[in-house]
Amino acid sequence: MIIKVFPDDKILAKNLALEILKELKKKKRLVLGCPGGRSLKKTYYYLGILSHSLNISLNNLIIIMMDEYAKKKNSTFCLVDKNNHYSCVRFCNNVIKKLLNYKKNHSNSLKKENIYFPTAENPQNYDLLIKKLGGIDIFLLASGSTDGHVAFNNADSKLSQKTHITKLSIKTRSDNMKTFPKFNKISEVPKYGLTVGLHTISTLSKKAILVMTGKEKKHAFKKISFKKKFTTSWPSSIIYKCKKAKIYIDKEASVNL
Repeated sequence: MIIKVFPDDKILAKNLALEILKELKKKKRLVLGCPGGRSLKKTYYYLGILSHSLNISLNNLIIIMMDEYAKKKNSTFCLVDKNNHYSCVRFCNNVIKKLLNYKKNHSNSLKKENIYFPTAENPQNYDLLIKKLGGIDIFLLASGSTDGHVAFNNADSKLSQKTHITKLSIKTRSDNMKTFPKFNKISEVPKYGLTVGLHTISTLSKKAILVMTGKEKKHAFKKISFKKKFTTSWPSSIIYKCKKAKIYIDKEASVNL
């Protein structure tokens, strides 16, 4: 396992963005797995800035989003309204797409039709779609601070699970109050989530990079670095089951290795 420690989160984000853009320029077409939330926001920022300054088109960049909140109505699941402040679809459109398309025109921008989300009606069709796209060239991963959730996979999620709907743990919902600060109390956080599974992440990615920055992620990195293998009790340790896996952290998140 390659573990890289960067002086701070900005340098990490800039280097990761350059790595992604180098791969895109080489391949001409790139499928990128993306989490919503705070962990990769600076990376998305630098992807936009650097693709503009280096004149690298994002026209053939394909984004695979990891998850979205869901709700249960009369024993049937549906996704939350994409206009809600906590919607991952909204985050993708208002934050990720906006940051990546910094100073882009129609010909070199990330296209709306190249951004994919799973559906509540047929979750496992998402895995089939990813396969049809040729797999995920680089899967960017983040880890929950308190319970190690990755996407919406909670502790004790099965390694065999593909994209599915899951009940969110109290710890995951608590972590997500920080991601979406307009939540006033935990009861406002949805109880269900539609998510790529651990099987999706480990078998459909050609390369995976787990990113943890800041003091808040110190516990998460300690758990992963000390375990040195996948364990169901800490889902983001799925990185150990991925091909060409790397862990990127900044000094604030690091512990003595």
